[in-house]
Amino acid sequence: MKNIKICDRTLCTAGAHFSFKEKIEISRQLERLNVTAVELPEIENAKTDTLLVRTVASFVKNSVLSVCGGKTRESIDLAADALRTAAKPRIRIELPLSTVGMEYICHKKAPKMGEFITELVGYAKEKCGDTEFCAMDATRADRAFLYEMIDTAIAAGAGIITVSDDAAEQMPDEFAAFIAEIAAHIGGKAEISVMCSDKNGLASAASVMAVKQGADSVKTA
Repeated sequence: MKNIKICDRTLCTAGAHFSFKEKIEISRQLERLNVTAVELPEIENAKTDTLLVRTVASFVKNSVLSVCGGKTRESIDLAADALRTAAKPRIRIELPLSTVGMEYICHKKAPKMGEFITELVGYAKEKCGDTEFCAMDATRADRAFLYEMIDTAIAAGAGIITVSDDAAEQMPDEFAAFIAEIAAHIGGKAEISVMCSDKNGLASAASVMAVKQGADSVKTA
């Protein structure tokens, strides 16, 4: 039987609504549930966000503690420093790969994204052996370009590739077929994680069908 990994993003998607104490308690409950990974957002406030990560790291021992590394070497340094005492640290590099997303969020065109991904993923790998690359709008990216950037991220050191349908662009069967193609392309060189938006109410169905087509883990919130 396949062991499906669950990576919880509650504190990334709804963290702003919780107090510091509530974030700690949510992390405790996730550790008790034995989720594969507890995911935290990018370090924005070096003092309070780092304190949160280190506090969570003091009791999260079975689950991976994953922090977004942002889009600069400096932000990766902050993530690595915050994770210094974590039992199972991970740094995520989350980037858009659609034309609009790359230009609006990263201020880069397609020819420059390969270098950008190599730099960020490679640096994250230096700072933390467990590194993940997340294609945040994979279903809206050009297919050939998406594959090229996935290959680039793996070559730079990413052991996990997350494929996200952040706008609920695809129906569950379409997303499952999409994941099957990506799994065939990757050929086992990295784990595949999926992150589905529930804007259409079908995130659970899409995730389950993706697992049947080769996904190794699912993001939840």
